[in-house]
Amino acid sequence: MRKVYLWQQDGVVLFHTDLDAAQAIDGLTAPPELTVEVAEWERTGGVARIVDDKIVLGADEADTLARECVMRIAKLKAMLAQTDYVAAKIAEGAATVAEYAEVVAQRQGWRDEINELSASLPGKAKQPKSQA
Repeated sequence: MRKVYLWQQDGVVLFHTDLDAAQAIDGLTAPPELTVEVAEWERTGGVARIVDDKIVLGADEADTLARECVMRIAKLKAMLAQTDYVAAKIAEGAATVAEYAEVVAQRQGWRDEINELSASLPGKAKQPKSQA
């Protein structure tokens, strides 16, 4: 059965499925701090973090919420992209805002939601405000 080997180094978790590769790539010569079956690793989404100087598998609630926000933002941006033709038609004078009032309102709602979600993301994970 295949295994995943995990080590702590400089405040991050390093993982490998091959001990020789761990030594060759990352210079890890000490025994792994944690060894798990691949199936268990996959159940956690391949996420490991350090808590109280120990390796813990799985995301915490904040990580899960941030990931869900990022996925929702991507979906909303795709919805905006699918209706960009409306904005182009209005900008070029081929249609009026009144003709597409419902779509224009939806797009504004999507931009507002993107901005709210982006503001809730921690640190570097923040998305730029949507102007589309």
